[in-house]
Amino acid sequence: MSTPEPIFAPTIVAPPAVVNDIANPSLIVHRSGALALRAWILSAMLLLAPTIAYWPTTFHDFGLRDDYSSLREAHEEPGKILQFCASHARPVYGWLLQASYGQTSSVQNLHWMRCLAALLLGVISLVSFRSLRSLGWSFYTSLSFALLIAVIPSSQVIASWAIGWPYAAAALLAIGGFFAAEGAMTVMRNAAGRQGMKSRRFGMAQWCVALGLMLVSALIYQPSALFYLVPMTAALIARRDLTLAQAARWTVSHLGLVCLSLVMAYGTMSALYMRGVFEKSDRIAFEQHWVAKIAWFLAEPLPNALSLLVLNDDHYRNHALYMGCAGIVGLVLLAGAYLQWQRFGRTRGMIWLTGLLGLPVFACAVSLIASERYATYRTILAMTAVLLCFLVASVSALATNLSDRTRKILASLAIAVAFLCAQHHVYALIAVPQGHEWHLMENGARQLRIDRPHRRVFAIASTEADISTPTVYHDEFGSLSSNSEWVPREMFKRAMHDLHPNVPNLDARYDFATGPKLPSGQHYDVIIDMHRLRRFYTEDGF
Repeated sequence: MSTPEPIFAPTIVAPPAVVNDIANPSLIVHRSGALALRAWILSAMLLLAPTIAYWPTTFHDFGLRDDYSSLREAHEEPGKILQFCASHARPVYGWLLQASYGQTSSVQNLHWMRCLAALLLGVISLVSFRSLRSLGWSFYTSLSFALLIAVIPSSQVIASWAIGWPYAAAALLAIGGFFAAEGAMTVMRNAAGRQGMKSRRFGMAQWCVALGLMLVSALIYQPSALFYLVPMTAALIARRDLTLAQAARWTVSHLGLVCLSLVMAYGTMSALYMRGVFEKSDRIAFEQHWVAKIAWFLAEPLPNALSLLVLNDDHYRNHALYMGCAGIVGLVLLAGAYLQWQRFGRTRGMIWLTGLLGLPVFACAVSLIASERYATYRTILAMTAVLLCFLVASVSALATNLSDRTRKILASLAIAVAFLCAQHHVYALIAVPQGHEWHLMENGARQLRIDRPHRRVFAIASTEADISTPTVYHDEFGSLSSNSEWVPREMFKRAMHDLHPNVPNLDARYDFATGPKLPSGQHYDVIIDMHRLRRFYTEDGF
């Protein structure tokens, strides 16, 4: 890492230029104006890059399984979304979904929620860039990390799922929590004597702010609250002057705040459950079988986080490429640790290696502690970002002997490939297949004559054989929404509402049924065959 330098500030290299500027004040104004313009352009690029990358998906006409029920419940059963999310210890998340879906009247309008998610990812990129620069990272390593964080698979899921925008908001709060805590530690460290009493009070106030931000973040989405570790990792990488004891005290202070906020969030929800405000879900349970859990972590979440470009697949398609990518990233990370040890000594090497092995695991702590073993990309945002920090720093160290031009070209190619992969993944594996499902259901709804009473509708639910993409991973990439008992009904209700928004009591005008196959000996006015999805099969996706 290069030495810290002011954000967007040029390096003064020649005394004659300074003399000329003093002799001609207009040059100073011109240069400062040019710097300000470049700063605005860079900020706009970072802010809008995710929106540009995900634009085809954002404004494609589709919804995902939870979108259909959330749209109906926000308007017809206010409070149900809040109760459901609170039962999973995420009441603020439920409140945010209720508020956003309550302002959304149709499936088509879901693109504004996806757009909000993309913009929040842009804010994370911009804040990450400025944060890394303030911590001492060089301009180009900071820029590389900021651009890549918005296109990792976890960010792809957040950008393509309307319910995902609060995940990004929780990550932003966690970043704020880290810098509030870091500021508090600095103030407390510099406070001394009676004159330092006021500073210590201010430091305690900052600790409270940090704890409050983390508490809210945890009550939105606990895995995203662990994004706190991302700027913490960046700071640990940049601070080469720390001794082992100093690094240990600093790390324990920050991780202690994270643990305290998670414990407080759990205690708050436990109290609300005991008082009957919310009903606790059976899914809130702690892991009991740690050997099996560690094996699960090594087999699924960790490779998912390491393989930044190639997606995991339930059917093991491109498994060699997926594991190969994860293996290469792992080797680069170990090489980076070795270089730190070799160049800066044993202490620096031990701090780096300990952080590399420990912080990603801590960043996945919520999934490790919980009894569930369902590995999804949306739950490993923090762990992937922590590993990305080490990866960017390691690649920068390995490329030290290359010319600046070569390094810039290679970095540009890597970022371009990452952006193209992200754009392709979300469009080909989420937007298009989900759009096909929605259009089939919508076309069936168009066939229903609402001017005649008691029309009968049957939807033949889809099966795994009807998946239209070769790559499928859990309920995120390439999955189907309609292969369940309740989603087809919600989809049809939403389609009818979108087609006839001003007609009251639509549900009373038809009888809807769904199942794996059409019942024999019964008449239906409209039959929606979701098996037709297999016609849309394409080899796109990896």
